Amino acid sequence: MCRGRGSRAARGAARGDTPSHRRAARGGKHRRRHGAPERWRQHRRPAPFRPARGGTMDFPFAARPNEGQSGSHGCSKERKTMSGTTLTRRSFLKTTGAVAGASCLGAGSFGALRAFADDQDEKPGEGEQLFNCNCRSNCMGSCRLLAHVRDGKLVKLSPGGYQEPGYTGCCLKGLSYVERIYSPTRIQYPMRRVDGTERGAGQWERVTWDEAIAEIAQKMQDTIDQYGPKAIAFDAASGNYGYINGVYGLFPRLAACLGAIKTAACYDYAAGHGIDRVLGTGDWQYCNEPNSVLDSSMVVVWGTNPVFTHPHSWRWIQWAKEKGTKVVTIDPIKSATAHRSDEYIRVNPGHDGYLALAMANYVIEHDLVDDAFIADRSNAAFLVRQDTKRHLSTANWPAESAATYAATVAAAKEKYAAQGPTAVAAAVAAIPIDYYVWDNATGSIVLLDDATDPAMEGSFSTPDGIALDTSYSLLKEQLSQYSIAEAARLTGLTEDFIVEFTERFAAEDAVSVNITYGLDHYLNGYHNTWAIAILMALTGNLAKPGAGFTGVFTTRWSPETLGLWVTKEYKGLNATIPFGLMPEIVATQSLNGKPFPMKVMVSYCANPASNLGGQREFLDRLLPNLDYYVVIDMEMTDSAQYADMVLPATSWYEVEDIRAGYNNPYTIFQEKAIEPLYESKPDSEIAYLLGRALGFEASFPEGDDIDTWGAILFSNAASKAKGLTLDRFRQEKVIQTTGTPGESFITGMTSPFTTEKGRVRLYTDNPQPRLNYGQDLSDRVDGEHLVYYRDPAEAGVDSPLAEKYPLVYLQEHSRFRVHTQWGRVPLLRELDPEPLAKVNGKDAADRGVTTGDLVEVYNDRGRCVVKCLIDESIAPGVVSIPKGWQRDQFIEGGYQEMSQPGMDPYPSAASFYDARVNFRKWEA
Repeated sequence: MCRGRGSRAARGAARGDTPSHRRAARGGKHRRRHGAPERWRQHRRPAPFRPARGGTMDFPFAARPNEGQSGSHGCSKERKTMSGTTLTRRSFLKTTGAVAGASCLGAGSFGALRAFADDQDEKPGEGEQLFNCNCRSNCMGSCRLLAHVRDGKLVKLSPGGYQEPGYTGCCLKGLSYVERIYSPTRIQYPMRRVDGTERGAGQWERVTWDEAIAEIAQKMQDTIDQYGPKAIAFDAASGNYGYINGVYGLFPRLAACLGAIKTAACYDYAAGHGIDRVLGTGDWQYCNEPNSVLDSSMVVVWGTNPVFTHPHSWRWIQWAKEKGTKVVTIDPIKSATAHRSDEYIRVNPGHDGYLALAMANYVIEHDLVDDAFIADRSNAAFLVRQDTKRHLSTANWPAESAATYAATVAAAKEKYAAQGPTAVAAAVAAIPIDYYVWDNATGSIVLLDDATDPAMEGSFSTPDGIALDTSYSLLKEQLSQYSIAEAARLTGLTEDFIVEFTERFAAEDAVSVNITYGLDHYLNGYHNTWAIAILMALTGNLAKPGAGFTGVFTTRWSPETLGLWVTKEYKGLNATIPFGLMPEIVATQSLNGKPFPMKVMVSYCANPASNLGGQREFLDRLLPNLDYYVVIDMEMTDSAQYADMVLPATSWYEVEDIRAGYNNPYTIFQEKAIEPLYESKPDSEIAYLLGRALGFEASFPEGDDIDTWGAILFSNAASKAKGLTLDRFRQEKVIQTTGTPGESFITGMTSPFTTEKGRVRLYTDNPQPRLNYGQDLSDRVDGEHLVYYRDPAEAGVDSPLAEKYPLVYLQEHSRFRVHTQWGRVPLLRELDPEPLAKVNGKDAADRGVTTGDLVEVYNDRGRCVVKCLIDESIAPGVVSIPKGWQRDQFIEGGYQEMSQPGMDPYPSAASFYDARVNFRKWEA
């Protein structure tokens, strides 16, 4: 039974031991540290790609950029000096070669890259203009940047400041974007695949914009006439998070006018789905503001590497560490973050969820639960019906109340049916429901708000005989099956260590778990994060200063994107089909066993041929069965190489736009710094041209521009409440749209969780999939109410594939790319010139392989040929090829051929890491 011992924070305060007490005792101001640069690897820069101009061409992207190069990875003898002394940006670029191996990447490169960043300034040079800009790539890229423009050309980017100066700064990728804009690999004009040539053969002919738009519009109209509008799909991922010229912009409006499909992204959604089961925060809004870790007593970096991938978040963890916060990293790879942590815990891939569940069980069994938090902030006392496994509520008991609720639901469905399923779901969700508990004070079932002493545990029944249990009783019973012994067997840790770490974890005053997508990329990805969220709830590490999740902090303000998409010509917009299903849909022309023609696809802000797990699914099943494929991009990506029509998109700095922050609380206005290069056009203009060509002049009227679209974006109540307008953004450039200046935003601390009665869910009343595309979940729904463990598909220690393919295949994120973006920037290729298979020395020795040897990494799905790098940061039994390389950068094949294409139908998220491979020396 719960013993009402009070929260750990309260107990810490009583003994004078809280984060604030400890910070006061330590004293001193936080400061930046620059790691001393270590030896650097030297490597020649790949020859740049130079597209031909005009006419029919043999596009050069089929070239192998690393052929004929030595590929040496010996350390440079010259040692670089510290940032702030003699290492300048110029000398850095002049002397730096490729970086390889954990020793160099773990420390030396950080100091050198910081030297590059520190050399930037915010003052315009002579004859320069400064423009306010921001990074818009993918989930975590939203740093404010200042564009230095001279004679109409972008000459430099420097970090832009914020009201909170700790958020100022950006990584080498953001600073090097100039090279992307002026890259010889940039697509300069519309190109059509030469008739009669194979997709991917690199045979292109230049066409005019009028010709390109007319052809695409005609293909779409012909497809609609023969198969209907749902045979057209618009695919967007996360390549540009601009609200107007990015993922959220006008292409969904075009799709809605057509009645076409807008595929749902599926790359990084399992983590959020698992945490949503507990916090109700949706896919993205579960994290605290990054600076909240300054109040943490412990930060656990679980399955991510922020030193490389989120340096703007890592700096806060580093400052917290300097102030006395203990930093622990849990990861199969001894990453740069692990090297900089106080403690590193190496675990076998894919079993993190079991570890968290065993820890949670131990916390309960040994009376380490934060009883006050469970009683006051969770649904522990909510009663669960044994017959339906649903909470006892006014929606289902007593009979009169249930009938009233059913009638209200029916009326809402009828009222909002014309607005589509999303509107219907929102209307139904808004109908109030109250929940019942057992009140110990009265010995009866009462509504939660009427209870004096709700029972946390026990079994009861209604007057009409419905058997009931409390949510907490069911959770305790569920967790009891997860043992420390089995956790040790699966993770490779010792039982004693797991016990000791669990006790430390539970004793901390405020634990922050830094989590992004490393745990996400398994078939059991949402089980991993669901389990960790339950552990955080039981120990009271939520909704208080320094406690909760960090790593994927997003704005809590949303503009009126739906208004941007829906016009009077709206014909419907199906946005629930995950892109990961597209190879199966296109190959079979069916969905859920029913005919579903799919003939035309448009990819914008996306590179699915590179980024979709199980790459051969895209190449061998989707492409051959797709009639027409259009790609809109800056560069000739893997996807563009296989397109029928390629359209040149503008860079971020050639348009106006708005971008809400990730891992900072700000929204930033993007000023147009330079004119569009060559014949490139903004995404909004391309959608506008196609819309008019297809006859939707009313939805794409002449003269529409960012002022028109901005007025729509800021028309909702959330924007009006904050006083947000396009004119204000143009004037102020950057506005804090989440939280309060001077305070750290903590999820659930100042407002209820977005759950039933605002309480953390220990039991999920109505488990729903992230996307509902008609999948049959009837065999699983009863098991989704309570957290549980599920083995990974292939990566687990008990995998039947382990004998044939003994190595788990990870694709860690590099500091030099964001997915495939920045993959051809010459400056970054000097540091990271070619893909490498990183392996442990034991696994290499077992196969007679050493550093520099060419190896073939393979499984039943595919293969690639790369150079081998022996790296002891990689655990035995693991191979890692850092992600983001494209096919023409490999000797043969591609790294995504071997990754996992499967998805669990609840989160509908990619499972890249849930794969096994082997490798062998390769002879040409």
